[in-house]
Amino acid sequence: MDPLSALLVHASPEAKIFFAGNLCQNSSSDDYPSGGHLHLLRSGAVMLREEGVGGSLLLEEPTLILFPRGHPHKLEPRTLGGCDLVCANVAFGKGGASPLQLALPGSLVLPLRELPALTPVLSQLFDEAFHPRYGQDPLISRLLEVLLILLLRHLVEQGVCQQGMLAGISDPQLAKAISVMHQRGDEPWTVATLAREAGMSRARFAAKFQERVGQAPLGYLTHWRMARACQQLLTGEPMVQVALGAGYSSSVAFGRAFERELGVSPGRWLKAQQQAE
Repeated sequence: MDPLSALLVHASPEAKIFFAGNLCQNSSSDDYPSGGHLHLLRSGAVMLREEGVGGSLLLEEPTLILFPRGHPHKLEPRTLGGCDLVCANVAFGKGGASPLQLALPGSLVLPLRELPALTPVLSQLFDEAFHPRYGQDPLISRLLEVLLILLLRHLVEQGVCQQGMLAGISDPQLAKAISVMHQRGDEPWTVATLAREAGMSRARFAAKFQERVGQAPLGYLTHWRMARACQQLLTGEPMVQVALGAGYSSSVAFGRAFERELGVSPGRWLKAQQQAE
């Protein structure tokens, strides 16, 4: 299994449309459902303003705008005729510790002409979104989810992300090591054994991993284990099974590692997530 597929097993994208049509007045993320946001500009011109980012961006061609973790922003139509948009709530796994969500940059703004592999899905998506039909909402949700997977493939294949996990799996050598961490995270990996999987010397592997992914190999492994454990806890899996799946011999050892990584015990973390729902 390739590393992206292994990742998607644990953090499959989900999407739900909340707007499709002509936007003729300013729109703010304060008015959107909580979570990540995806905007697809079909036609027209719109000004994108992100909070905390200097300046603004005028979009005058079909464009994909993604805020994987949500981010305060505004969309301001720039013509009297407004602009045609499809907007959706998106998530990349449950909870804020989803490994895929954390791997993505804070925002992505890509002209659709740069995403030719998405064209067939976009064509059907726009057709469905702008023409009322039976079974429309669930079909649009599935199309949006396929669109997000194709987008992730594009980010990996084109090396769009300069640092982080997606940048790591864009590198053929590092991808081998990341893949075994994703698929066999419960094994007692060391930097040396991971370097052998990558076909590199220990020193070169450690340096390149730090450079491309932004953290040390074993630090990433611990982060991956805990991110996956969070997903399992949210599905109600017993603590002992979660601990074993993360490579720990007991729930006590797992709990200590979890608290070191996230600053709170697994039980308290889970309770906070459940109260936030």
